[in-house]
Amino acid sequence: MEFLAQLHPPIVHFAVALIIIGVIFDILGFIFRNDSLKHAGFWTIIMGAVAVWGAAVTGHQAEELVEEAVKGTGAYQLLEQHEEFGEILPWIASVLGLFRLFLHFKKHNLLFGLYLIAGIVVAGMIGFQGRIGGKLVYEYGVGVKTFQQQIEKGHYYHEEDED
Repeated sequence: MEFLAQLHPPIVHFAVALIIIGVIFDILGFIFRNDSLKHAGFWTIIMGAVAVWGAAVTGHQAEELVEEAVKGTGAYQLLEQHEEFGEILPWIASVLGLFRLFLHFKKHNLLFGLYLIAGIVVAGMIGFQGRIGGKLVYEYGVGVKTFQQQIEKGHYYHEEDED
């Protein structure tokens, strides 16, 4: 399912951003006792948890496409680590989302403080996972069609070539 694999980069960026921004909204809402910020944090965390599932599904498809190509290279172990972490993060994000859902209806400052600590940890985990994915792409070129490959296949287009 190459189509799903191609959706991995945009979906994963939403997942990372939504979780981190949701935690920031909730921290600011807690500090300033602002229910509007907490409400924004609630919806952002819920959407982020859903997006993490989308990132996992599309990431699995992307991994299936590149796994054979990277076997025996330095990227293989990193890809496996990225895959394993990507299998547990949706569950962790879901627990965070459920915790936040509970706190949306049951106001409790001590539990909200614990949620914020958990949220910071989860945001850090997601950031770490993003760092691994970034290394795969930017250091190893996993999943990237190089400029030279595009030229060789005749996919490179340049305006001056029309003359």
